[in-house]
Amino acid sequence: MINDQSSLNVMPTNKKRTQRLLRIPWVLVMFCCSGFMTGVHNERLMNNVNEIYNIVQEGEYSLKAAFIYRFTEYVDWEGLKKNQEFKVAILGDTPLTANLIDIAENAEVGNREISVEEYETLNEIDECQILFVSRDSTVPLPAILHKFEGRETLIVTEKDGYGEKGACINFFLSESKIRFEVNLKAVEKAGLAVSSQLLQHAVVIGK
Repeated sequence: MINDQSSLNVMPTNKKRTQRLLRIPWVLVMFCCSGFMTGVHNERLMNNVNEIYNIVQEGEYSLKAAFIYRFTEYVDWEGLKKNQEFKVAILGDTPLTANLIDIAENAEVGNREISVEEYETLNEIDECQILFVSRDSTVPLPAILHKFEGRETLIVTEKDGYGEKGACINFFLSESKIRFEVNLKAVEKAGLAVSSQLLQHAVVIGK
């Protein structure tokens, strides 16, 4: 699955909406929220805040979904059988699910169909090639790492510090841009191989 000749050009599922996201400063969201909390009880303002929040959420997760799909071109699951379905499990409620389902309907991973399923609890999840842990998930990371220890599962998270704590890939925000870090030790522990092309676009930790 590794393709060292490719570039990591992430094309979101909805480019226009993503462009709108990039034009909306995160400071504006904080300003609106702080204004409301300090006594500006205005229904119109609250509607505007909700609209901005929805646009930000939609754009953020369309980008993350596009990134996750691109990861499949740079990570090698050696134990994946030829005719095996490629499964993406999502732990916790998140807008990412709908975005990944949209991608899965029109894309494949090495001629394999992509299955995307969302779960509320860790016990519901069995085998999967990618596990995305929502920032709203209350399942402790150590419990997740313990369950998937020794399995070829790329654990992707979106919480500060989770990369250093053992997630394979962790999304973070830097200067209003979505970036990701790759923990090499965690990837190696999972029995996965990562292309150098992917690492060129990542913050590499766990060397």
